[in-house]
Amino acid sequence: MKFSAKKIYSIVFIIAAVIYFLAIQTEHYLSKDLTVYEKIASGSSFNYLIIGDSIGRGAGAENKDMRWYSQLEMLLKDFSGSRARRNMLVQSGATSFEGIYKLQKSPRFGDSDLIFIVFGENDRKYMDSEQFTFFYEKLIRDAKERYPGSEIITIIESPLKQEPFADAIKRLSTHYGAKTLDMRIPFRQSGMLTEQLTTDMVHPNGKGYQLYAASILELIKKNIEIDAEIASLPKPLIRQQNLYFYEKKLVTARKGFNSENGINISTIPEDYLEYEFEGPILGVNAIRSPDGGTMKVYIDGEYVRTLSAWWPFTRERYLYIASGLEKGRHTVRFETAKNSSLTNTSEKSVIQISSIIVAKVKKN
Repeated sequence: MKFSAKKIYSIVFIIAAVIYFLAIQTEHYLSKDLTVYEKIASGSSFNYLIIGDSIGRGAGAENKDMRWYSQLEMLLKDFSGSRARRNMLVQSGATSFEGIYKLQKSPRFGDSDLIFIVFGENDRKYMDSEQFTFFYEKLIRDAKERYPGSEIITIIESPLKQEPFADAIKRLSTHYGAKTLDMRIPFRQSGMLTEQLTTDMVHPNGKGYQLYAASILELIKKNIEIDAEIASLPKPLIRQQNLYFYEKKLVTARKGFNSENGINISTIPEDYLEYEFEGPILGVNAIRSPDGGTMKVYIDGEYVRTLSAWWPFTRERYLYIASGLEKGRHTVRFETAKNSSLTNTSEKSVIQISSIIVAKVKKN
């Protein structure tokens, strides 16, 4: 019986595909109980997740290949042949509060062997170090609960100047066995000026991210050498870590805001929305856009802060407002401000709110 060349090629292709599939399955089966360090040392593939802000997403790099994680993947491939498969929960301007909620809402990314947590520089603009400690610990715990076998590397960002925030990251990392990388040190030791390592004195450029990638590789090599144990989940340092976040959409009072597809929208100064809520934590689910204006936030009649709804791209954002609120019922009012954001160059000043974000005790 004769076979045509086309049939032979088809059979060979099918056999090759089956062999490749079995090889991948065998690798997964043999490596599923290994730590990320054992996988990298043996040249096996592994999965990793980045939860972070603009530096977490590599903002400032001249191109995609110069972002820290792209450079790190190439270094790992050169080091042991290990292939890194990446997932990301990142947002420029995000705080650890937003990271927690993005993680809570995200689908499960299989088994993540390694998680990078990259926050701090934005947090210090909206909260004090004690509040930051609470949210950063919750993020670590939530990540470990979702991915129990994961190692955690916490990164102290190169532009962070507030020592209490850096100390909080170090203290929490020590408690959980996470591995801390203080990127302020390699930047100082490089002998280069901040202008040479960043695009805007904050976000690293390709050279700056090269330091990130090289420093992470050295940390990984060290942990391989000492056979380091991965992060664990001991009892929390800060109380009330058994909270989960949820959205509350019911508006209790309004002036001027129109509802369109579940989003409350206003362009008129002094329009307002009010919500009632219980619990110690408050955030807001808002749309930020190039036409975004500003809104004043009042809790129980007292001014708390002014939030900007401006962003160069239209994005749904989970913005932190307050924490440590007293027990009992509260009222929050969002009032459109007369002055638009200084970065808004359009003729519009739009506020778009879909819900508030509050906390409840998680039931076992």
